[in-house]
Parts: sequence; C-alpha cells; structure tokens
Amino acid sequence: MRPTRLLLALLAVFGTACATTPARDVPVSAPQPAAVARPLAFLWEVTRPGAPDKPLYLTGSVHLGRPGQFVFPPSLEAALERSQALVVELDPDQASPRESQRLVMSLGILSPPDSLSAHLRPETRALLPEALQRVGLPAAAVERMRPWLLSITLSVLEMQKAGYSEAGGIDRLLLARARGSKTLVELETLDSQMRMLAGFSDELQDLMLRDQLENSALTSVSMAQVATAWEGGNPDALAKVLFENKDDPVYGPFYEALFFKRNQEMADKMAAMLDKPETHFVVVGAGHLVGERGILDLLTRKGFQVRQLPREP
Repeated sequence: MRPTRLLLALLAVFGTACATTPARDVPVSAPQPAAVARPLAFLWEVTRPGAPDKPLYLTGSVHLGRPGQFVFPPSLEAALERSQALVVELDPDQASPRESQRLVMSLGILSPPDSLSAHLRPETRALLPEALQRVGLPAAAVERMRPWLLSITLSVLEMQKAGYSEAGGIDRLLLARARGSKTLVELETLDSQMRMLAGFSDELQDLMLRDQLENSALTSVSMAQVATAWEGGNPDALAKVLFENKDDPVYGPFYEALFFKRNQEMADKMAAMLDKPETHFVVVGAGHLVGERGILDLLTRKGFQVRQLPREP
C-alpha cells in the first residue's frame, strides 16, 4: 500500500484486509496452538508481570465508517465498562474551530504568488482536473492548497461519496459512549499531527497526491479490507495491507513519521498509564498497533504481558 492510502488510514479510515483466520487468545509472541482458537476481537489486554488485576485495554480504530458498520463484540463492551478513562489520539470536540483554521492556514495553505501547480510534477497536474470534477471542487478552490492537504481533502470527499463518515468511525463511537461518564485523555495534539504532515518533502507530498489521484477508485476496496481485518480480529492481515512498502526508501520517511515515531511516543505514554490507579481503555488508529515496531510489538519488548482477547468475555 502506498502512502496516500496510509494517510487515509490516519485521517479517514483504516479499512482492513481479508481476515479468515482469527488471531489467538494468547500473548502475541506465542506460537499458534494446535487446537481451534476462539474467535478473537481486535482488542488486547496489557498488564505488568505479576499485576494481572491492573490491565490496560487497547483497540484500534477505523476512523471512518458507514452507519451501523461497526458492532462492538461483548468483550470490548465489557472492557469499556470496566475502565474509568478513555484514551484517544485526539478528541475532535475539544479542538477550537479558530485554532484549527489557524493551523490549516499556516501549514496547509500557500501564500501568493506561490501555488499548488508549482509544487507538482506534470504527470500529477494532468490527473487533477478529472479528480476535482468528480468531487465537485473548482480548480480555483485548491490552487493555494499544499499537496498534503489536497490529498487528504480528496480522500475524505471520496469516502463521503461512498457513504463513510467520521461519525461512523470506531473512535467516534467510543467517544460518544464515554463522554460524560469517563475521563477523556488525548495522546496527541492537532498541532503536532498537522506539523507532521506538513513536514513531508515536496517530492513525497507529490507522490502522495499522485497515488491518491491514480488509485481513488480503489479507496473503498481498501477500506473494506481494513474493516474486515478489524471485524475478524486479524492484526496480521491489517499489517499486510498497510505496510507492504515500508522498506521502500522512497516511502521510508512517510512510514517513519506517520507510524513508527508516533508509535514509540504513544507506547511510552501507555506504559506510564499502567502505573496509575485508573483503568484505561485506549483506542488509536488500527495501523499503529500492528506489525514490527507497532505498539503491540513495542509494549511486548518493554516486558509487558500483551494478550489478545476473544470476542466473548
């Protein structure tokens, strides 16, 4: 999967890959048992050795969804009920509209006489008119956008046309459950996320936009794959979808900034939460959990017990 799909995964969806084989109700490092495993949820329990009664619960979010698409398994409902705090990457309702607009203007909008066209290769520019017409955006409306912002904008508009919205995303559904009854904790800030995206080189931003323009018809397919992986409790399938090109040197800076650096920072914060008296339920983008250098891998390396939970408690 190329960077534009990964960017969509961060800010829009995280659809999943085929998940026909359930994961295991054992530590992630354990071998596959011979017996038939119970169907598993995309949900993990993290504990310190010797302290099984002080867990942290961890699930991955698909940030966009269709109405009624995601139904939480009983084990996730039970873990949420047992938790006093819900931890998210960002709580969108806490973001100031004025501050959000300021960040978009300063990090995503070019100052005259600079323009979008000046930052794109000819082959990328040639793909724009059809894509803009498809989503109903006039060329003048995007000519001051930086490529990374236009890539996200087009991805979200395409997903909205396909029936997806933030309201149907897993993190939004959990926030709606927790608001008013649990402590809400944010792992990141809007400022840090937008500066990370704006920090990509012009070359990488052009690649991201061109990939989105060339593969927009496949976005819904990728989203469906991500959702299938989540519903099937299959982290390996999700990792296969998202990290196919992680060793490509052209895309290395993208993976490093979007996933691996942030994974380490979030894993460190989760480790500290295990020392607090409250039980924390954490939801972050599903791609942050899986694969080598994913949060599950990092917490296991830190010496924590990491156990994937079955769908039924």
